[in-house]
Amino acid sequence: MSDTDLDWTDSQVSDFSELVRQARSVRASKWKQDGIVVAGDDQGTAGDANHQLNTPYELAFDTNNQFFYVADHENGRIQRFSVNNGDNNNTGMTALKIDDGTASHPWFPDDKRNKPSTIFIDGNDNIYVAEMYHPHRILKLSPDKTSSTLIDTKDNVLQSCAGIYVDKQGNIYVSDWQQYAVLKFDKNGEHGEIVAGGNFFGDGPDQFDHPTGIFVAEKTGNIYVADYLNHRIQRWSPGSKEGVTVCGGNGAGFNPNQLNHPCSVIVDEEEEYIYVGDSLNARVVRWTAGAKHGEVVVGGIEKTQGSNTLCRVGGIKFDRDGNLYVTDIYRNQIRKYLVDN
Repeated sequence: MSDTDLDWTDSQVSDFSELVRQARSVRASKWKQDGIVVAGDDQGTAGDANHQLNTPYELAFDTNNQFFYVADHENGRIQRFSVNNGDNNNTGMTALKIDDGTASHPWFPDDKRNKPSTIFIDGNDNIYVAEMYHPHRILKLSPDKTSSTLIDTKDNVLQSCAGIYVDKQGNIYVSDWQQYAVLKFDKNGEHGEIVAGGNFFGDGPDQFDHPTGIFVAEKTGNIYVADYLNHRIQRWSPGSKEGVTVCGGNGAGFNPNQLNHPCSVIVDEEEEYIYVGDSLNARVVRWTAGAKHGEVVVGGIEKTQGSNTLCRVGGIKFDRDGNLYVTDIYRNQIRKYLVDN
């Protein structure tokens, strides 16, 4: 197998979380640099029509890789798009309207501020949505969209949910933007405990400064955290009191050894490759475990509105074929980058 091929293990194991199942053992050396707009207006115009987005933060795939769902932040909704309609004519549908009291799945109907900050789909196609204005609440939506559960963690004093991950046991990990910590809850949102950080803000190995995206390595239980204002990715082992910097940590910058406000992270099954949504550098970078610098996967050229440019990277995900999907927050788009074989 050449270094441009993909190496996938069996993707039909349903008890693995959605991210691990889709991103496991990716071995692609590069992706085509011309991104395809697969959701949002082709010109980047914000709007609330079915095909439009307004400040999308995160996306997630269902387990069959038929649809992807977008946390459409400023529109206060979750939009669903077809994976097969791979161009800018992809018309979405609203899977969940968070702030509409008359919707079939109302959530906080008395408050119009609700804006989803993150979304996660587990191996059973349950959809988890969190948002910042009611940070102690996480909505769990059933696969058939006929029932919803409001997981209320208010007794555990969550302050601002920025990232979420659900492991194969159903444990819920949440990065708390303002508590500078990652907390772990059981499937009912109970028995919350800090498993990373929680030592006020700072740049020490036991601290975060506004943690955002998180990823849990299912084999080892290691937690990878995008440490937004420290411009680094931290890895915390189970039971550890300190994290280890695995990407960045050299101040904000554009150099190969630097990140600039990273907000998302994905790690392959063997924890050999770390993919980072390097937000303000408008790029996705890949670091090999133990490396002192990363390499640009896509983006990093913010000049004009074009198919090879990004503006501000949010969430990143891989589909089953290894194609890379990138949320462009400021351009109100989801872009798809094809594996370059």
